[in-house]
Amino acid sequence: MDTKLRQSSLPLPRIPPLRGTVGLEIVYGGLSIKPEIVMADARRDVFTTETPTSGYTVANLKASYTIPRQHFSHHLAMAVFNIGDTLYRNHVSFIKDLAPEIGRGVRFSYTVKFF
Repeated sequence: MDTKLRQSSLPLPRIPPLRGTVGLEIVYGGLSIKPEIVMADARRDVFTTETPTSGYTVANLKASYTIPRQHFSHHLAMAVFNIGDTLYRNHVSFIKDLAPEIGRGVRFSYTVKFF
């Protein structure tokens, strides 16, 4: 893929870096555990109005437990994101120079599903 403007040889604007996620899901009965690693490459070859962005690696963990019943089920879930509290910026964000992405956080949820 050509990432340069043809006449001026300048890099194209707002091209995201290479990014990938590696994860695993472990299921045992009603318990599900999903660790994942999100990685993004640095973006140094940028358009004139953009600033370079460093690469990053962020670890996340999701876990849930399901309690089935005859006509409904209970779902308890927890998600921990950015476990290492990594300071990182999204290259294609318009406010990346003003505000980084979210730091470490935890989310709990409880859901009842009827069927």
